[in-house]
Amino acid sequence: MRRGRKSTTMLRRVFALVLALVMVLAFSATALADGTTLDANGEQGAFTEKDTPESQGKVLILNKELMAYNVSEDEVNAPTISYVYTIAAATVEEGTTVTDNSNKHNSDASVTAPVFAGENASDIVVDTVSWIPENKLNTDTDGEVNYKDITVDFSNVAFSKPGIYRYKITESLAEGFTYANTGVTETTGSHERYIDVYVRAADGYDATDGITANDWDIYGFTCFYNNAKTITDANKATSAVKTTGFVAGSTDGTDDTAFTADSYYTFNLTISKTVVGDAYAAANTEFPFTVVFTNGTITKNIDIIGDPDDPAVGTVNSASRVVKLKDGDEATYVGIPCGTSVEVYETNTATGVTYKVTTELTASNTPTTTTDDSVIAGSEPDEAAPQDEKQAYQSTKATFTTTANADTDIEYAVAITNTFVAISPTGVILRYAPYMLILAGGILLLVLGTKLLRRSRREEE
Repeated sequence: MRRGRKSTTMLRRVFALVLALVMVLAFSATALADGTTLDANGEQGAFTEKDTPESQGKVLILNKELMAYNVSEDEVNAPTISYVYTIAAATVEEGTTVTDNSNKHNSDASVTAPVFAGENASDIVVDTVSWIPENKLNTDTDGEVNYKDITVDFSNVAFSKPGIYRYKITESLAEGFTYANTGVTETTGSHERYIDVYVRAADGYDATDGITANDWDIYGFTCFYNNAKTITDANKATSAVKTTGFVAGSTDGTDDTAFTADSYYTFNLTISKTVVGDAYAAANTEFPFTVVFTNGTITKNIDIIGDPDDPAVGTVNSASRVVKLKDGDEATYVGIPCGTSVEVYETNTATGVTYKVTTELTASNTPTTTTDDSVIAGSEPDEAAPQDEKQAYQSTKATFTTTANADTDIEYAVAITNTFVAISPTGVILRYAPYMLILAGGILLLVLGTKLLRRSRREEE
């Protein structure tokens, strides 16, 4: 009986696993069939063979590109930004046509078809596109592309007749977002694109009971930058300018200067620590570095690589941060939006020690150096704050501002070196007291041990 129950249980588990796999495969197949992505030519479908259109489904996917720049070619956290899209009938001049080349038709003659203004645009659903910091952006010195999909769903649209319909899709920032507070540089050129949709009657078309969305099949899409009156295969890239969406340049590179993608320009900052002439502090003291970022309202989502408090990666979500560095340590802030002002200074927390502090700032092709001859010991800062008034225990702040909306090839850095000058009696006592106590204890034990040894010998005699 036990063996029978085990077999039944095993069969149920196998059946459940198979059923789950079938459901996953079915879901995957549905998901894969949901959208039609424009190819590298900015089009999809139409006549793939002579006079043989193939159904493309009713969901079109356009591209949205956010170009990212960083001199070190690191990944950077994406900005927090969200785009919305509206779609409407395009304004179509009388006589607007599309001409397909003869190699697409059995008649061996080019076929010209009229273009109609898009119908029932209010029934089209267009998704919002968003980036958040967790969406890492690829970068290189040329601004490698980063894409997201814009889904345009025609599933609920009932057309009145077969033909080519033209729609205008317009991009804008979602409510609450501005280019100023995201650090993103706005595209050059228009925020509008035009979509030609090729429509035919679906199998089983029946208008006797009223035309519905199910009566129509879409067999082609094309996306353009310009609302051209006459479009042929020969001038699609020059007059209409084909594109895959809100991206940089045309699909064949003939008009790359007319419009660009939104861009995210970032830079990095490396801060480093060196101690000279003070082996004790070099081995034991963590010096607090206050780093303050200011640039109006731009949201900063910056990775910190090498932060001793978080050796892997830390993230700055606010305007300021204190990082503690020992001799030989460095921390790099990666992906700071260009247009940011930076302030860096150090607090001397080495007990009772006075240092000569040299700060070297690399924020241009020629580094600048500031020297403080006498920086005394002070208390550790509670939090990061701008150095409105320099204290005797602080280094002179290093400051610089980057240019917004521009790429940079500068490796920004702040290197601070503390050179030993003097130590106070209090500093000597506090720094070396533990060792002196250990030494005194050792001497005491040695004296007591010697006395005990002598007493023991006398007793034995």
